[in-house]
Amino acid sequence: MIHRNHFARALIAIILTTPLLISCGSGGSSTPFATTVWSIELGFDRIDNAAGLDPFSVTATVLKDGTPTAGVLPQVSLSRGVRGAIVDQGDGRYIFTVTPDQTGEHELTVSFKNASVTRTPLVLKSVHPDWGQPLSVPGLVNTEGYEDGATITPDGQYLFVQTGPQYFSGLFVFLESRSNGGCGGDRLIPSICNHAWLDTLPGTYVAPERPGFFDGRFNGSSFLHNSNAWGININAARNFAFATMFYGFKKQPDGRFTEPFYVAFDDLNDAIANPYGMSFRMNANGSATMVFAHDDGDASGSVDQDNNITTAPVDSRFDLYTIDITLGQNTDLGQYTVGQPPVRGAFFPSTMVDLGASGTSGNYGTQGNPHLYVLPDGTISSIWTDDEHDGNDADPGNDDDLGDLSVYTLTTGSFPDGNWSKTILPATINSGGDQIQPFFTGTGLFFTQDTDILYSGYAGIDTAAAYADDTNWSPPVIILEKDVGDAPLGKIIAIGEPTIADDNGQQVLYFIYGYVRAVDPIT
Repeated sequence: MIHRNHFARALIAIILTTPLLISCGSGGSSTPFATTVWSIELGFDRIDNAAGLDPFSVTATVLKDGTPTAGVLPQVSLSRGVRGAIVDQGDGRYIFTVTPDQTGEHELTVSFKNASVTRTPLVLKSVHPDWGQPLSVPGLVNTEGYEDGATITPDGQYLFVQTGPQYFSGLFVFLESRSNGGCGGDRLIPSICNHAWLDTLPGTYVAPERPGFFDGRFNGSSFLHNSNAWGININAARNFAFATMFYGFKKQPDGRFTEPFYVAFDDLNDAIANPYGMSFRMNANGSATMVFAHDDGDASGSVDQDNNITTAPVDSRFDLYTIDITLGQNTDLGQYTVGQPPVRGAFFPSTMVDLGASGTSGNYGTQGNPHLYVLPDGTISSIWTDDEHDGNDADPGNDDDLGDLSVYTLTTGSFPDGNWSKTILPATINSGGDQIQPFFTGTGLFFTQDTDILYSGYAGIDTAAAYADDTNWSPPVIILEKDVGDAPLGKIIAIGEPTIADDNGQQVLYFIYGYVRAVDPIT
């Protein structure tokens, strides 16, 4: 979560276990008779600095018709930090170091002739020594709006992001007390609460970045505070709900992610109904099995909350759903018609993963941000979840987060119709703060704790009893650490949503980062 008084921007980033190489940025002469083609390759390497923020080195390789060329001088522009001298290595490589004076984005452009490459290295408060230099994901993923919920497919070729054109910090303005300039969490008095971070849209919702975005709650750069699916008119919405959709992006040979397509519920152009916490298994036929969490509002999804059949059942709230999709194509997860809440339509191809309907050990509430652990033969043997939106026994409608991670281990049958045993992970994992967004690799668990990314090694086998054994887990260590404070602007104050791919033999970690770009003088 981003601190409520900050006006922060949430984006997607990448970090590798080895130095990061970007090959792109080519150009040729504009005259029809010239054949020379210049291009530039960039490599980034983080430099450990125990005394403070980590500098990073940049290796720029200048190529003439594909051949590294020495004796030229590339030009470098830098948005933040101090650049050292450019040193010609004599083999077409030119190396310089950037020394930061704060955390944040350090956008740089390297140019020669008409070839130019722009990339954005990130400086965090700390990065674990096992990992390289973080870099903002290039391509069409990041916008001036809001990006969250990053998930990479296991082959590293498709990146999925929950995205919307709003200011993310609008949510915190809405929740802030009216006496402090916010909306008090409701829209009853007055009927509409106005604030620039609620009413205006800084990001795009059109092609090429977001083709097909459901725009029924927008008018140009204005947010309408309405809902078609809920039957609420313009400027009459009592509650503030983001308009967001999940988009996938295909990795290109130069490392950029482009070719956007959406995976969304058809909710009458609202972009309110959303999956969250996507996870994928790649299938032999070229499709991908997707699992996600969703509160569908369907009364048939009720459970015996307290394991007592004499007690009236309650809505199971967020459950796990699954569907097979074709990567690269728009996917309709299901339709909704008008209602309060909206009602499932006849077309609803997503199916619930039945984790049992009895008590909090079953499918009552505690399935947020699911992650599929897939064995090498393609078998899904366990599902890892957090308990965001879990509620509690005394107040089933309460969305409080207990801050624990769990694993559902398959005992009989197969995904999605088998029988599952729930294990709340032991104290080594579930202590020291709120734990969310698990990603299990078989040898360890990445997760978010208090908007830092942590890692705990695992030495056991794939069984419920082994996962419950505290001795199988090593003490968590911080992999990526956020900064603190309001100023200077540009500080990275939130990190989360770890998602891993093995791409060409390299372990690649994608994550969300949020930085301060303004402070509201009222709140």
